[in-house]
Amino acid sequence: MSITREAALQYHAQGRPGKLKIVATKPMETQQDLSLAYSPGVAHPVLAIAEDPQAAYEYTAKGNLVAVISNGSAILGLGNRGAQAAKPVMEGKAVLFKRFADIDVFDIEVDSQDPEEIIRFVEMIAPTFGGINLEDIKAPECFLIEREAQRRCNIPVFHDDQHGTAIISGAGLLNALELVNKEIDKIRVVINGAGAAGIAVAEFYIAMGATRENIILCDSQGVIYAGREEGMNEYKAPYAVPTHARTLADALVDADVFIGLSVANCVTREMVRSMARDPIIFAMANPDPEITYEEVQAARKDVIFGTGRSDYPNQVNNVLGFPFIFRGALDVRATAINMEMKLAAARALADLAKEDVPDGVIRAYGLDSLRFGRDYIIPKPLDPRVMMRVAPAVARAAMESGVARIHIDLEAYLDQLAARMGKSVQVMRNMERKASQDPKRVVFAEGEHPKIIRAAYNVETEGIAQPILLGRKEEIQAQCRELGLDYAPLVIDPNQSDKRKVYAQLFHERRQRKGVTLSLANDILRQPNYFGALMVDQGDADAFISGVTYNYPEVLRPALQAVGTEPDRWVSGVYLMLVHDRLYFFTDATVIIEPTVEQLAAIAINAAQLAEEFDVEPRIAMLSFSNFGSTPHEQAIKVRKATELVKKLRPDLQIDGEMQADVAVVPELMARHYPFSQVKDANVLVFPHLAAANTAYKLLSRLGGAEAIGPILVGMAKPIQVLAMGADVRDIINMTILAVVDAQFKSQNNG
Repeated sequence: MSITREAALQYHAQGRPGKLKIVATKPMETQQDLSLAYSPGVAHPVLAIAEDPQAAYEYTAKGNLVAVISNGSAILGLGNRGAQAAKPVMEGKAVLFKRFADIDVFDIEVDSQDPEEIIRFVEMIAPTFGGINLEDIKAPECFLIEREAQRRCNIPVFHDDQHGTAIISGAGLLNALELVNKEIDKIRVVINGAGAAGIAVAEFYIAMGATRENIILCDSQGVIYAGREEGMNEYKAPYAVPTHARTLADALVDADVFIGLSVANCVTREMVRSMARDPIIFAMANPDPEITYEEVQAARKDVIFGTGRSDYPNQVNNVLGFPFIFRGALDVRATAINMEMKLAAARALADLAKEDVPDGVIRAYGLDSLRFGRDYIIPKPLDPRVMMRVAPAVARAAMESGVARIHIDLEAYLDQLAARMGKSVQVMRNMERKASQDPKRVVFAEGEHPKIIRAAYNVETEGIAQPILLGRKEEIQAQCRELGLDYAPLVIDPNQSDKRKVYAQLFHERRQRKGVTLSLANDILRQPNYFGALMVDQGDADAFISGVTYNYPEVLRPALQAVGTEPDRWVSGVYLMLVHDRLYFFTDATVIIEPTVEQLAAIAINAAQLAEEFDVEPRIAMLSFSNFGSTPHEQAIKVRKATELVKKLRPDLQIDGEMQADVAVVPELMARHYPFSQVKDANVLVFPHLAAANTAYKLLSRLGGAEAIGPILVGMAKPIQVLAMGADVRDIINMTILAVVDAQFKSQNNG
């Protein structure tokens, strides 16, 4: 990827200059709002905090606020450019905190090269913040500043240039050693670069289990050896070991690991060839590494290689660390980020790299596949699961090591993190918890498809469902091996199953007056969409899912023929729309194009039932261009009649109509103009026809920033769900969760 000077400057200058703004989190619309936000209302939290300083976490932004502080003395690879020139980098750091962990940041550039002035400055502003991130401060001053500022402050002070690289590379090292079958306490490590990051890496690797005598640290003058006097300081001295090596080339002979935090092109092919078997090379000089991937490959083929660049395998990127480490620290109000918390972060990252990678992550990097191995030992920065793994690990370590001011329930904490990732993540986590309380048997038609196998592995491992894969057992086993999954799923081949004849006889009896002979039924039941649906119909499975490789009607038609609808109901589709942290149900956007009065009533009842499965009390608005008879037209009259029919069939439901969409979702409008209506602030929106519903959900998604989950099929006699063609693994997992909850709901209501 090539970034030009012009493009970078335009990016920073366009629109509002810079990359940050402040947004109010409380209403500011009325005089009452302003009086609460400032004088006189603000006096009350002032007095509360004066009485108990910890109340600042309850009444101010302190608990989610980090200061990013720099004096500009070591900006990226640009050297000392001064405090003001550091501001674009610090703003960039701030947006990464927000983007990845929903942490608010003030960037502060301090115009001083005096360590004591910076330490005192940090000490004085600490009451404002929940944590301090030091950035781009040169060595060796950075060591003193971090150590002394942390001693004086009761909030975390963390120099990311030191510890971030150590933690992320440490995660990669753990996995690389596992792949090459080497023990950390026996490896020989060479670190080139004795600045902030290099010394922190050495310290961290020792904490992970490496031995000090097996680490050789090099700087611009060569090996730091016992007895060396030139270019030494108190931070390098502990790593001066007895050795005959004097140059980097000497040090690399028979070394197991090379860590580069220095300058480009300082390592040659010959040096790489001199290393031990299966060497691990993390060449992290920025922007160009100590040796390129191509040069390493030309030297030998058994190297595990990583850099700081995204265009090579195994990117060591600090954004995998600092947002989530601070997230965990802030959420337990930690007084420091200690070694236990850093180790927990590294181990969580190492473990995550061994899990199945979401399709969205694979696509984001332009790859066809991504699986744990020599070219993937560190998670990708855009992997949305990182926060859910690292932050809880850090929080747990903080509580166990005694630096947490508060102790939290880690299971509930995962819910809080899910909410920060978006309402859809939070909603699906709640549904997943419900599904795992009573896992059901879910049969997948496309059992040989890699995405289905990966999804099945996930839901079985997580205790969400008991998957049944339709297909050839030998093909599915081969796919499991190809995917690197230690997995032996339950497989049924419709062509080999004894059940096929039983199902065929049943299907023939149901469809014999529609041209289905017994012979034809036997052939039809070889098709997984028919076989799987009849498994559910006959109680041999609890739910059926298909659609990754089929069009919607190719799944729906067999399901309707094999299972049918609930009594006196029609099938319809619902989208869950998540708008500004509110949950709405839009229907019908997928099945019935121009519904009749009876169908429109069924659509409303179907959606209400789905809302109840989500533990949401349905408030149903029957939408039209008319408000309660304001426009006499046959289309409005149809909606009104459907409303009356629902009231007759389900008098327990809150429903009203016909009404316009704004009246339905703005309680003030309803109260002002139509106070007689029992529905205020509707959450189930029933559109008059498919075109309106389909258009509304797509416009809201694209222009309104809403999140959509679905379509969810409702109204079937048994739990049947249709996937979008080409659905991602995450989509399949989500649909499985919904199918299990639907099966639980039907079981409870039928039982």
